[in-house]
Amino acid sequence: MNLKKKIDILGSCVSRDPFAMFDHQYEINEYFARTNIISLASKPVGLSIRGIHIESKFQRRSVYNDLNKLFLKHVDEEPADTLIIDLLSERLRLMKRGESYFALSKEFAQSNLMNDLKSKRIVERTDELWESSADKICERINASSISKVIIHKAFWKEKYVDKEGNVQVFENQDEIQRHNQQLEYMYTYLSNKINNSTYLEIKEEFMADENHKWGLTPRHYQPAYYERFLEQLNVLLLPAVAN
Repeated sequence: MNLKKKIDILGSCVSRDPFAMFDHQYEINEYFARTNIISLASKPVGLSIRGIHIESKFQRRSVYNDLNKLFLKHVDEEPADTLIIDLLSERLRLMKRGESYFALSKEFAQSNLMNDLKSKRIVERTDELWESSADKICERINASSISKVIIHKAFWKEKYVDKEGNVQVFENQDEIQRHNQQLEYMYTYLSNKINNSTYLEIKEEFMADENHKWGLTPRHYQPAYYERFLEQLNVLLLPAVAN
């Protein structure tokens, strides 16, 4: 008998990586990455995946999902019982084409679409646009069959452990603080709007890690963080096992 609990993820590697690093009792149903709230709430671009030239299948699928807003289609039709959300991808800049917004991810920028997709432009995020977009996303989640939403309060780290094990301070402290203040506001907004939502927040002083497999950024943490993430997830979703 398959006892694994199915989970969907809307967010970044901070919520996906733990499931690849440690043993667990979960099955990742769908993972929607390289996207953000304003993009997801707008109209689809309507581009075929065959028109996206990226070598990585995962990266190609992520760009395709973002352009065509497939997260909401998934929420309406076949979501897992549990959805995990983190907002670290809100750092991505926005592009607009007609009435469609989409994320200017590294994958999009390195694809053929930077040249092939005409009449696009970079636009600035506004609080009003973000809130109205978040309202649309939350309404669809609330109307779906999702029974539990876990808001993973992941933030940019101020310090990191270098390859020699020494603690270092990131130089871009102003940027880190600006993003973290924005994230705190956004997490609170979603929590107030989504029914049956709960926070997963790791308050121990874990840092970023220069040895992280995806490289050094304030969003790539020490391994112990991801282990603690799964421990807390078990408490939220598998209380009988956790106890």
